Amino acid sequence: MRSHGYAALTASLLVLVIVLLCAAGCTTAQKTDTATPAPTSAASSAGVISATAAVKTANIDTTIGVHFNDYACLDVQKEMRVSYLYPDEKYILSATTPGPGTVNVNIIFLDTNDHIALQAVQPKWDNVNKKWEYEGIVPVVQFNDVTAPVQKTFTIKNQGQYYLCVDDRKETGVNDAIYQVPVKLLKIA
Repeated sequence: MRSHGYAALTASLLVLVIVLLCAAGCTTAQKTDTATPAPTSAASSAGVISATAAVKTANIDTTIGVHFNDYACLDVQKEMRVSYLYPDEKYILSATTPGPGTVNVNIIFLDTNDHIALQAVQPKWDNVNKKWEYEGIVPVVQFNDVTAPVQKTFTIKNQGQYYLCVDDRKETGVNDAIYQVPVKLLKIA
């Protein structure tokens, strides 16, 4: 009788161990091939933010949050999970207004040097060319006063790190609003 009790106890323990091992296998992290979400938006003192978006390979489809009468930039390499953009890579940049009845922002795509200079340069209206000028800065792409969807295809000329910036530093008054500006960057070649 006693040996049957030990056999039943041993069998019960064996079943329990097997069940626990199976359960542990079901709860461990599994590697998947799906896109992973990027970190949530958070502005830093240098004006660089990280976007909220599902990041696909070499594409950005997100919104950049910019405070009224301020600017915010997105680190393109960080969002695309690459170290650099390379010469002859071709992209389509598109953007639209943050919404009806809001602000008309400038959108500029810059290299690292111009991104650093942007902190000290305010946009100035050029009455002759009818566009916003950034003294000493040469954007790769620039959209002025975005009021409707805009798009441009461009090619990277120099290997480097780049930033996609939304600039609203041309407004007057005081407002605590943060505008979400939809932007897309698609690598096409």
